[in-house]
Amino acid sequence: MSFQLTAEGGHASALAGDWLVRATGPGEWRTVADAALDESGWQATTTPGRWWLDPGLRDEAGVLYRRRFELPPDLASRLDTDARPGTRRWLVTSGLCDLGHLWLDGAYLGDLRGRHPQHAFEVSELLAHDGEHLVAMEASSSAVRVPQSTDAAVRLERTGPARIERVRALVIEADPDRAVLRIAATVDSAGTHRADIATTVLPVGDTSAGSRDASLEGQQATPGNGLARSAPILARGPNELSWLVAIEQPTLWWPAGMGQQARYRIDVNVSIDGTTSHSLQLATGIRTVAKRRGKLVVNGETQHAGLDALTVVSHELAHRSVYDDADAAGTLLCQQITLDPAVFAGAERGMRALAARAAAVATDHAGHHPSVAMWELVQPPRIPRRPRRLSPWARRTVRTAMADADPTRPVLSSPDAAP
Repeated sequence: MSFQLTAEGGHASALAGDWLVRATGPGEWRTVADAALDESGWQATTTPGRWWLDPGLRDEAGVLYRRRFELPPDLASRLDTDARPGTRRWLVTSGLCDLGHLWLDGAYLGDLRGRHPQHAFEVSELLAHDGEHLVAMEASSSAVRVPQSTDAAVRLERTGPARIERVRALVIEADPDRAVLRIAATVDSAGTHRADIATTVLPVGDTSAGSRDASLEGQQATPGNGLARSAPILARGPNELSWLVAIEQPTLWWPAGMGQQARYRIDVNVSIDGTTSHSLQLATGIRTVAKRRGKLVVNGETQHAGLDALTVVSHELAHRSVYDDADAAGTLLCQQITLDPAVFAGAERGMRALAARAAAVATDHAGHHPSVAMWELVQPPRIPRRPRRLSPWARRTVRTAMADADPTRPVLSSPDAAP
């Protein structure tokens, strides 16, 4: 079970409505989580994570957020009476800032690095009592500000002993007879458990209408054909897992004008002791893509229509709806990948780790979308007071990290990436 704490649905009353926001001053982050902090002079906002849309905060590089809330009665009663062993509760954020820090009831939960990764913090003990709770956050942005919509969210989740932190799905081979998907997941476990992980890959009906929520009734996956099961032993903490799922006689996804835009739904379910602990879903398309002699080849057929470069926000990953719409329309996208050179100034020894992190975020965010045909490494935008450009070694490092994270797509360097 999961429930929203935003105005988008679920338990909206808990955190729906106004947050409080103000520009941050030197050292003020130290008191933002203080329950007795004077909140006079703070302004109300309904857009946490996008403060530059609020009057008076347009030019601020960083802000402080606060939100007081009480748990809804039905949720509070569940916290008191839920007798299921191993139940865990999480505070989950996404799309809020490039760099931030998060507190709940005065307890520091952790940092929020990167706008696109989802950040989840276990808050089981902090939410074990009724009454008022306080969420506080320090948030800052880079020079490239991205107006998020539904991605900017704060919510609570309730899971069993194991929670799926991320799922990555890549099509490693595909033809009309057989397709193979590689699924990678990070599963956080509260202790040592033998888990049952079931993965189903089934076609989404009504592909001609581009429906994302079509019923799967009447369709069934079988071992070796859309169904994979495993029973790993999970250790306490994050567990990195990967496995393959085969699909017999798949319906391939094609670019517009070359065929239909068939899509599949991937369901990953983790059970402990016969009870579902957590599950996640992804939508994907079955196709292969390669670059040969300067041309893009999709499912073994040369693509002559060219590419639509993804420039909704230059140098940035786009909102998930952009990829969903491109998948439905059969539009091929070239996703730009960049790194701010200021991140690496004086820290070349950590570049490989940072490049690997950036590649992982991009692949987790967009790698399962068939419309994303290739990755393109581009030079960061010219930012005042940050004239330094990535060195050739740094660009090679990013290219290698991107190819390691996703070996199923070409990785290009744009002309502006040259020294």
